[in-house]
Amino acid sequence: MRSDPLISVITICRNAEKHIRATMLSVLDQKYANIEYFIVDGNSSDETIKIVKEVSGRYPYRKIEIISERDSGIADAMNKGIRLASGEIIAHLHAGDRYIDSLILSKVAQSYIKDSWRWGVAGSVVVNASGKKLHIYNAEPDCKTLLKKNCIPHQSTFLVKDIFDTYGLFDVSYKQAMDYEYWLRIAFKGKERYRILPFNTTYFMDGGKSSNIFELLKYLHMLRKTLSGYGCKVTALDDLVFLSRVMVFYVFYELKKKLRIL
Repeated sequence: MRSDPLISVITICRNAEKHIRATMLSVLDQKYANIEYFIVDGNSSDETIKIVKEVSGRYPYRKIEIISERDSGIADAMNKGIRLASGEIIAHLHAGDRYIDSLILSKVAQSYIKDSWRWGVAGSVVVNASGKKLHIYNAEPDCKTLLKKNCIPHQSTFLVKDIFDTYGLFDVSYKQAMDYEYWLRIAFKGKERYRILPFNTTYFMDGGKSSNIFELLKYLHMLRKTLSGYGCKVTALDDLVFLSRVMVFYVFYELKKKLRIL
């Protein structure tokens, strides 16, 4: 293990001209030197790539690679970045999300060197479009909680590259919940265990594709049907309870957001 492990940060985006600058700056302004940065754009039709190139040009000392081409969805875009990455640690920070301050990746590297974890999960501060803090998204300490809910914020998750080499990439057949499927796969099929990092690393913008509840339920139902192949014993009743909880939480959360506005 290196004293300054290379960290590969991957940002996927498409038509993200309103958010890409802040996301990129939060990565490129990190005090940690040993970073490689990949921006994987889904062939944007707005000013995203223009902004990406302008911001990148201000950091000639950083290793930055830009890919802009059509893809088959979020999982495909994330996988493109992983295939290009050579870092010991891999992180995904989507457009719209950002690191809290310039010392975050230094803290992640120090924790990795000290504790030799393979899968680190920190906290994420969920904010609305205006930047107002809504709540903290923290992982649950018991890995079995993943069978009840996705308790892992992907933007605050750090994986050693060996995990992707061993268990494969994100499943492109999932248009939503591909990160959740991956956590379940490596936790239960791969027997990997995450370490909770005792700090927050990101601001996570509320909403996004997962706010399409009916599409999300479709992919969650598909995921529940694969769990037996991961060594998880779940019943039809467990599946019904799980999907019902997702729907109830969605209704409650949307109502709560509207009441904040009112």
